[in-house]
Amino acid sequence: MPNATFGGLRVLSLESRRAQEIAKLIANHGCEPVVAPALREVPLESNAEALAFADALVRGEFDLVILLTGAGTRTLAGVVGGAGKREAFLDALRRVPVVVRGPKPLAVLRELNVPAAIVVPEPNTWRELLRAVDDAVSGKRIAIRGARVAVQEYGVSNPELLAGLNERGAHVVRVPVYQWALPED
Repeated sequence: MPNATFGGLRVLSLESRRAQEIAKLIANHGCEPVVAPALREVPLESNAEALAFADALVRGEFDLVILLTGAGTRTLAGVVGGAGKREAFLDALRRVPVVVRGPKPLAVLRELNVPAAIVVPEPNTWRELLRAVDDAVSGKRIAIRGARVAVQEYGVSNPELLAGLNERGAHVVRVPVYQWALPED
């Protein structure tokens, strides 16, 4: 529907990270944008798990890393960088296969000059992620049975993804880096 307008409708967007871009898109279609973020990402007060993961990765203790969100990937790199371990962490990340759930973590990896071994196809859910892992296993690009797998989580844990990886024989380590909270106002 190129160049469609919607007669001045008032359109609500619950987006938080790209609120200005969404508002502009809505306005470009002849609508009045109302942007009211429903959630916000809040870094964890203590990122002990993220730092422990980074240290273990540098020691070579992971066989596969799964990055679920761009915000989480960026937060993880920032936390590790704040501890003075950025370059060692990025070097270690370059040595293991990295799975990204979609275009946002992939964009962050590109900024960090870290290759992605597997990019999960749309709609980028945990189901597609497991299928992509299965395809990589059957193509002998990665091994999952017995592998130690780190999963960078988003605001909540994804029990279906974790169970699916465990069912495939992986030893999964959760890496939470932020949580969701209500907007401040």
